[in-house]
Amino acid sequence: MEEIEDKILEALKELERWESRKIKVKERLEKDEADISELERINEQISHYQNLLQDMKRKMSSTDVARTLFRSSNQ
Repeated sequence: MEEIEDKILEALKELERWESRKIKVKERLEKDEADISELERINEQISHYQNLLQDMKRKMSSTDVARTLFRSSNQ
C-alpha cells in the first residue's frame, strides 16, 4: 500500500504545481503577456491529474485514503 500512497502524494504535488502555474499564467494573460493556449494546456494537465487521483483513490480503502491525505498535509 505504501507504493500507491507515494504515487498519490506525487500526483498531489504535481497537481498543486499545475494549479500554481495556472494562477501565474492568468496573471500574465491579464497583462497580455501569455497566450490562451497555454492556459488551455494547463487546464488539460489539471484535469488529467484530478482524474488520475480519483482512479488511485478508488483502489484504496477509505482508511488508506484518509491516512494518505493526512501524510500529504504534513509535508
